[in-house]
Amino acid sequence: MTDILDTIVADATAFENLTTQKGSELSELIRQAAAINETVALAEDAVKSLKKSRDKYLYELIPAKMSEVGMDKVEVDGNSVSLTTFVSATMPKDPLQKDLAIQHLRSIGCGDFIKNKLEVTFGLTQDNEAKALEDDLLKAGHDTNAKIWIEPMTLKKLAKERLQAGQEFDIELFNAYIGTVAKIKGA
Repeated sequence: MTDILDTIVADATAFENLTTQKGSELSELIRQAAAINETVALAEDAVKSLKKSRDKYLYELIPAKMSEVGMDKVEVDGNSVSLTTFVSATMPKDPLQKDLAIQHLRSIGCGDFIKNKLEVTFGLTQDNEAKALEDDLLKAGHDTNAKIWIEPMTLKKLAKERLQAGQEFDIELFNAYIGTVAKIKGA
């Protein structure tokens, strides 16, 4: 069998319209695009840096100062600032820890928040077997993909609700923490 790449031949007529001027124009366009890419990368880095600075103010400096002076709400220059409690929680990356986290959620009655998706991969020659299994699963009322997880925002909300209510929730397992954030609303 002939490799398709071996059959590709350069079309010499494609270069008939190439002049020194057109080549220079093309080179300049490429240089401009490369410069724009570099500017975009620098701007993205600047935005990341600004967000990090903003978060330091919102999550550390302002809440600490407001707590120090005994305030939970204040208005400055038409901006309404209030402190709000937040909870952060994440599923463990390690498979064993993830299994423990899923077991913990089930044990505290939060299994309904867990999503479960099953996926099976078959080889090229197993098409009939794959279709038969899919038909069996569909007849039994199941979808045919698998993955077990909980949506990140759902996990954070669940953690916040349970911790605020004094209910059981494994803070260490979910790398959870409770903090205060300053919410600023402009006039």
